[in-house]
Amino acid sequence: MLFNSVVEVKNSLGTVHKNLNAETLLSFVGQAEVLYLVPVLGEGLVEQLGSLPATEAPEHLVALRQKFRAALAYYVVLEAAPFLSVAFGELGMSEQSAQNAAPSRQWVYNNFVEAAAAAADKLLDVALAWLDSHAADYAEELDSPEYRSRKQLLISSAAQLGQYVATGGSRRFFLALLPTLRQVEEFELADVLGEQLLEQLREGLAGGEEPSTATTKLLGLVRPVLAHRAFAQGIVNLSVALTGTTLRLLSDNEAVRQRLAVPAETVSALSQQATANADRYQARLVAYLDSLTPTAEPKTVQLHDNSGSATFWV
Repeated sequence: MLFNSVVEVKNSLGTVHKNLNAETLLSFVGQAEVLYLVPVLGEGLVEQLGSLPATEAPEHLVALRQKFRAALAYYVVLEAAPFLSVAFGELGMSEQSAQNAAPSRQWVYNNFVEAAAAAADKLLDVALAWLDSHAADYAEELDSPEYRSRKQLLISSAAQLGQYVATGGSRRFFLALLPTLRQVEEFELADVLGEQLLEQLREGLAGGEEPSTATTKLLGLVRPVLAHRAFAQGIVNLSVALTGTTLRLLSDNEAVRQRLAVPAETVSALSQQATANADRYQARLVAYLDSLTPTAEPKTVQLHDNSGSATFWV
């Protein structure tokens, strides 16, 4: 595991009490790793970071472990907080108490858990962004079929997605929308671009070659369509909170989601606005594609409203 002692956790989260039983704490560390780190890093890399030797460990992996330890400490809080004040035994469940300590008031507990969730999510995004910017140093660790497959996507990074929709460049948000990005690219953009042109763009991106001026212009027209269309379809399945001018994807914690998630009508409005934006960007893309072959018959694209029925033609 990334943490193997109370002292290591305390180095990342100073308010952890020194008397906390190590066996109690470490049981929650394993759970938090599986729930929050494995989905974004993969099981192999998490196991590798958790099994580093105490001495002579590779410096680049030690640095990476430290980045993710900062987030993991707060995720441990999320998993442990509901259970540390109760004990389960032969006589059932009992509430623990101490002579000089009193149970926290509900509003204090709620603020504590919500702050931990926000800090964990932000620190995880910081760590993932750092990993992206130093990907060349972790070529071996990141060399997986899943990671390689993302390189050929028309939107392959959190930063690219954040240029068009209000995700704040969150990689967690990008990973949550990844299946929808793939679906929109495969089923909807293929109809607009044609299979051949779409495959040419994918091959160029996967090969890492510098795009030509024409390709750069085309990607600049395609990516906003893809981003807004995927956002419109994917947001309805996500729990998000509004934080200033951006959206924050909430942790997979039911109590936090219930208190902080925006209501369904807000999600619906966000989806509708993104659909409208995607339609406008798609009209620009179609006009550009038609201009490339002026003698060809104009391309016809059917746009849909939220019910899925056709509303007008471009």
